[in-house]
Amino acid sequence: MKLRTTALAAMLAAIAAPTQAGDFTSLLIGTGPGPDGIWGNANDTDAILPGLDGVLGTSDDTTVKVTGANAPAGDKLYLETLGFTTMAGNANIATSLNYAATEWRTAAQQGVPAANAVPRGTYTAFGTLNLLDYRVTTNLALGSDLIGDVYDFVYRDTRDNKLVFGTRFILGQEAAYADDAELNYMYRYGFVEGDTVFEADAAWAFFSDFDLRLYNASRSNVRALTGIPTLDLNSIALQADVNLSEGNPFSGLYLLKTDAQDWKLLDGAIGYYQAGEEGQALLFGSVAGFAPTAPIPEPSEYAMFLAGLGLIGLVARRRMRV
Repeated sequence: MKLRTTALAAMLAAIAAPTQAGDFTSLLIGTGPGPDGIWGNANDTDAILPGLDGVLGTSDDTTVKVTGANAPAGDKLYLETLGFTTMAGNANIATSLNYAATEWRTAAQQGVPAANAVPRGTYTAFGTLNLLDYRVTTNLALGSDLIGDVYDFVYRDTRDNKLVFGTRFILGQEAAYADDAELNYMYRYGFVEGDTVFEADAAWAFFSDFDLRLYNASRSNVRALTGIPTLDLNSIALQADVNLSEGNPFSGLYLLKTDAQDWKLLDGAIGYYQAGEEGQALLFGSVAGFAPTAPIPEPSEYAMFLAGLGLIGLVARRRMRV
């Protein structure tokens, strides 16, 4: 693989620090399905408002959008990478990644006097992401151009045994790939299945010297660089500025932790969008990828379920005879 026109400054700008008091951050802070417990009804709470501090992007927001920061000590979306192991023959595939969650908040954001605050950069938790499955899609198309590759991962976090979906875009590293594509948004879809709404907590990890940080993440399908995103439970929008000509050819490893028990292959699960920031055409593309799903019961579980129903029916008939 060759690296083309990649600035060292992009690497330095990419190194940042972590999440909601050092953890994956929920994209549904302060939102919910209302008293009836069902999303999509009129009593849902989906406000996007700053919290008590009056500043959007801090930990007390009620929002479907979480914003990071281009500073090592203040990026709530960054998990510090302590080390990783890559797959033999493909250094872009991390088979395991050790991370540290780190306190990112100032004393004021923690709501305590400076003398009592946990210093920024303090490790608060540790975990390892172990690879369960992966896909590599080459020859991504944007309009009439081929622009690069996308890596799609499913990990399990040793810290809480939850599934984590990972996305990493790599642009322009083959001669056939155009140099001037710009991905302002990268998406993951499939977070609603029937009546089930899967959780999605966002973070990102620094994977190489050519990675760009995650600017923000929202539970939306937003296609604009300004304004407030509208809640879309099925979609996750990951904003950055992956652009070879600007020295940002790779995305970081963008991560979404979920409460799903399993995963499936879904057509169109990964999307990407050029938002015309420098006057380019507005272009969207999508490819198949992994999505959360509920596990399919084993035949033995069906048999137990049917046996249980039969027993309930037998008991009911006996009671009717009494």
